[in-house]
Order: sequence, then C-alpha cells, then structure tokens
Amino acid sequence: MLPLNPKNHFSLSKILSFSLFISIFFTISHSDDFSSLLTFKSKVDTSNFLISWSKNNDPCSSWLGVTCHRVTGRVIKLVLNHLNLTGSIHPLIHLTQIRHLSLHHNFLTSFPNFNSWPNLKHVYLSHNKFSGEFPPGIYRLKRLRRLDLSYNKFSGEIPVTELNQLPHLMTLHLEFNSFSGSLGMDETRHVASFKDFNVSSNNFSGKIPNWLSKFPVASFTGNVHLCGYPLRSICPSEIVNSNPTVMNTDPSQLNFPNQKKKNLSENMFLLIVTIDAVGVMLTVLVITWCCYYRKKKNQEKEIYNKVKKYHDSSNSSSLYHSFEYGHILKDKKSDQFATMVCFEGCKGFSKVEDLLKASAEMLGKGSVGTSYKVAMDCKDVVVVKRVIEKLKKMKDLDGFLRLIGGLRHQNVVSLRAYYSSKEELLLVYDFLPNGSLHNLLHGNRGPGRTPLDWSTRLKYALGAAKGLAFLHSYNKTKICHGNFTSSNILIDHFGNACISDVCLHLLLQMPNSSNNGYKAPELLTQNNMNTNQNPRKFSQKCDVYSFGVVLLEILTGKIATSEGETSLAKWVQRVVNKEWTWDIFDFELARYKEMEDEMVALLKVAMDCLVSSPKDRPKMIVVEKMIEDIRKTENR
Repeated sequence: MLPLNPKNHFSLSKILSFSLFISIFFTISHSDDFSSLLTFKSKVDTSNFLISWSKNNDPCSSWLGVTCHRVTGRVIKLVLNHLNLTGSIHPLIHLTQIRHLSLHHNFLTSFPNFNSWPNLKHVYLSHNKFSGEFPPGIYRLKRLRRLDLSYNKFSGEIPVTELNQLPHLMTLHLEFNSFSGSLGMDETRHVASFKDFNVSSNNFSGKIPNWLSKFPVASFTGNVHLCGYPLRSICPSEIVNSNPTVMNTDPSQLNFPNQKKKNLSENMFLLIVTIDAVGVMLTVLVITWCCYYRKKKNQEKEIYNKVKKYHDSSNSSSLYHSFEYGHILKDKKSDQFATMVCFEGCKGFSKVEDLLKASAEMLGKGSVGTSYKVAMDCKDVVVVKRVIEKLKKMKDLDGFLRLIGGLRHQNVVSLRAYYSSKEELLLVYDFLPNGSLHNLLHGNRGPGRTPLDWSTRLKYALGAAKGLAFLHSYNKTKICHGNFTSSNILIDHFGNACISDVCLHLLLQMPNSSNNGYKAPELLTQNNMNTNQNPRKFSQKCDVYSFGVVLLEILTGKIATSEGETSLAKWVQRVVNKEWTWDIFDFELARYKEMEDEMVALLKVAMDCLVSSPKDRPKMIVVEKMIEDIRKTENR
C-alpha cells in the first residue's frame, strides 16, 4: 500500500469539513423554514384549513400549498388562496429563498417589507385587507416579474424610483386601493418590459405618461384627477400650451383700460379679416367631416363584406351565423374587432372575432337573452350568453362587470370574459355539461327517468348554499344574485352545484317578472305598486327567500309556481301548519324513509328562509352551516 501524502490528506480534510458545513447550513435553514410556517399557521389559520401542516408529515410532499427546492429542501413556493386566513404574514420573512408567494382572497391585514425576500419573482396578494403605505424594500427584488396588490387598502404614493430599478417587472396590479400621487415612471426603463398594468379605482393625479397610454381605459378608470390619453379628460397644461399667444403675451398689454382707442377703419379691417378667417375654418371643417363620414361608411361596408364573405365560405354553424349579419360590428371604427375584457382562466380567444369564428350550438333562450355552446379551436368549450335587453345606465358598468369577473369559488360559475357595446352585452362562462338542477328535478318525469337520490339532492343544496354564502360575504360588497332559481344552479364535471347568472338581472332596466314563484313577498308587493322595480329594494334577504323555494323544489319535486295561493311556498306552508306528513315529500324519496329526520330538518331550514319579514330570515352563512350539520348527520 502506498503511503498517504500529507498534502492530499490535508486537502481531503478541508473538502469534508466544507461539505459538512454546507450540509449543516441547509439542514438548519430547512428547519427554520418549516418552523416559520408553523408559526404562521398558528397565527392566521383560525379555521384550521391547513390541517395537513403537521410535524408528523413531510412538509415538502404533504403540506398544502408548499413547494420545496429539490436539492436544498428550502421553501421556494407558497400558494394559500381562498383559505380565510386572518392576521399578519410577518412569520414568513424567514423564507429567504421563496420565489412565488400567492395569498390572494384571504383576510390578511399586516404586511412587512420586501427586504427578506430578495429572490421573489411572483407576488399575488390581491383581495385581502392590507393597509398602510406601499411596502418598502421593493427595489431589492431584482428578479421580480409579477406584482399584484389589488383590492386592498394601501394608501400613499407608490415608490416610482424603486420600481424603476426592477428591469424584469412585467405585471403591476394596484387597482382598488387608495394610492395617490403621480404615475411619472421612467419610460426608457419600462416601456419594453411592461405587459400588464392596472391602477384603476385609486386616487392618482396628473398626466398619464405617454408610454402608459398603450394600456386600455380600464387600467386608469376611477382616478378622477388623472388626465391624458387614453382617458377623455384633457390635462390643464395641454390646454395652456395649445394657446401660445396667451403664454407669450406681455401682462402689461392686457391692461385694457390703458389701451389707446383704435380708429373706425382699423376696427372694420379687423372685423372683416376675422369674419373671413371664421368662414374659411368652417368650410374646411365641413369638407373634412364629409370626407371622414364617407370614408368611415366605406370602411364599414368593406368590413361587413369581408367578414360576411369569410363566414359564408366557412362553417355555417359558427356563432357569427347565429347572430344577425353585421350586427356585432355597429360600434367598429377599424377593420379589427373589439378586444374583449378577459379574466383569470380565459384562453383561446381575446377578441369578439375569435368567438364568432368558432362553431356554435344554441342552448336555449332565457329571460334576458340567448345562450350558445361555443367550441373554440383550442378544444375548449364555453357558453356565450347574448344579452339584448336594455341595460341600466350605470355609472361604472365596466367596473361592476370586472367585480363579477373577479369572483372565484368552486360553487360559482366563473365569468371568463365580456364584451359590451351600445347594442348588446356578450358574457362568456365556463361550460358545465351536466345541466341544471331544474332539469334534474323536473325533467322527463315519466318512464325511463333516473330519480335523483336523497344524498345527491342534499349535496346540491349544500353546494348552492356555499356559492350563495360566498357571494353575500365577498369582500363586504353586499352583492346580491338577483334571480336565484333552480335553473341557475348548474352541475359541473365533478358533480358540484354551481350558481350561474350572478347579478345579471340587476343590470337590466326591466327585471324578469315571468315567474314570481321565487320572489320574496316584499318584491311582489312593490311590483303591484309600481311596475318598474326599484333595484335598491332588492337585498340579500331576497336571495335567501329564493333559496328557500329551491329547497322546497328539492324536497317536494314540484315546480315553483306563482299562481297565488297555489304557489309552491304557500302550499307547503299550509301543509306544515296542519300536520307533518310524508305526503309533502317527493314520491321519488319514498325509498329513503330512514332519512326522514334529515328531510324534515332540511324542510325546517327552508321554512326559516321563507318567513315574510326579511329581518327574520337567516343569513346564508348560517343556512350553509345548518345544511352542513344535516349532511354530517346523514353520513354518520
């Protein structure tokens, strides 16, 4: 055996020592990360949604929302959305290697600075209750690409200088806060990198920089003191600069009482010159307007012929052929279709033209318009609802639709995009293939029908209650559904009940009155007094009443009607006042006699929802809890 070289022995010792140091360092850091997460859970997870966060489980493979680095084991991604988290995120400052932080749609209130997260690339903190000034230390996040702080309570000025130091920043969402100050960011640094920008519904002021004018009007609406393109308001400085005569006039020359009187010939000469100039200007304006009008008409005709020719030679079942030719083009000013407003989950289309090219199948005509099943080129299937009823003149229709487009819950049908013009409103939703609760309860009531079992009915009732409770408690906005019926409860791919057409009837000038079987007594009384329903009278308690009628449909199998004393609600109330009897329940439920206690319990929930006085009806979150308790009893 060769003798060991002392020098080699020394080098090997150094390598082993260094490896041991690195191993210990990563182990300690790994442990610190999970200790911080457990501290975070103990402070914010009051509802115990993070039940998988336990010392007995491997954090990197079992903890909800946690992703670790494959080599170091450090936490690099944390996604905890829609979990009712409440409190401060300060314990997370020890996650120094985190790159993706997503905590949107919670109730978090306290936010530290960005200094502890130098590796962050994506930050999604919208729909929380963060307040105070813009979090300091943003300039340290040199790798940051997307930042979303929208729908919070931040105030003060944004750190323009620090944001200018982030070369990779592509997305900045600050809408629905209370930020103020100007938007004077460095154009040369950001004009190439920014792809998505929104500061609507804040308190910004001053002129919109030229490089930001490429973004749509919706990115700036709600800031009353902002001016410049693409907004319609003109900045005062531009008005002054457009009249250089005023700017260059010597103030002493504006002292009219000291001016010398001009003789008659000079005044006459000036008057004639002025009249001639005005006449020439009017002539030029008239000629220009006529040329523009004629050119616009020719362009519209060319667009119409081009699109009609395209569709006549293509798929005859396209959505375009389902509409009147050219009707959707009435607001066009160029040979391009209008860009739709798209929300999270929207893919395969961005313009009305993309939808019109796709093959379509009419699903049916409802109280407010027609629905179409549209198959996109990317294999996705969506539902396009075409609303042609007259809409209310709302101050901020766009803002209201964006609020609805931001609703995300497993029991609410998501609005993916919309297009609004003077003529109509197109709404794009997810396509749910299993039909509505109305059809499952009442369709094909004869031989060959597959009855809806009790467990499934109770599951659908709970799902609909969860969706409506989420809507009523969403960000304290006091949203109402406005037309809650069994036809507006759809079943998704996984068998979950999802509520659809959220707030749609609240946009219409003439609300639907074809079926009053779901309407609360206070609305029926109001309609008898005045045919034009006052939308301010509609409340969340009206939705609760409608939900009670839906529960009666689930229990009795009968269709909700509005024929006076024969209405479903009044019929059930009369039977209940006399005696409890099995005859009140759907005959299809006769084979579930052992579940009679649960059915009676659900009937009591329905009767609580149907009381005449709105203030005596329970809130939907209470109704959800009662049905949850009934379902737990059933599963015992």
